[in-house]
Amino acid sequence: MALFPDSPPPSPTPACPEPEQTAAEGPWGGPTYSYRGARIECGKGGHVCGLFLEGHPLDRQTFGVVGTITPLVDLWLDEGRLPGYMRLVVSKPVKR
Repeated sequence: MALFPDSPPPSPTPACPEPEQTAAEGPWGGPTYSYRGARIECGKGGHVCGLFLEGHPLDRQTFGVVGTITPLVDLWLDEGRLPGYMRLVVSKPVKR
């Protein structure tokens, strides 16, 4: 029994590729991955990883595991933006 019997079936979501491990032990001591043109370097244990993608506003920033970086790459490459919770805040100089 369908909740909405006249509604069309959902469209399949296009699958993004999986990150490809290019080195078991890279420069940071953990695995290195390639993902849609980005390089992801991880420390030992793979719990802290860095994003390297020229032109991405978060290029050379560190994050958690690989799975926290790949959505940032997807959103940037597919839509040219960052998630709504990541926005640039420019503060005005304080007059003293």
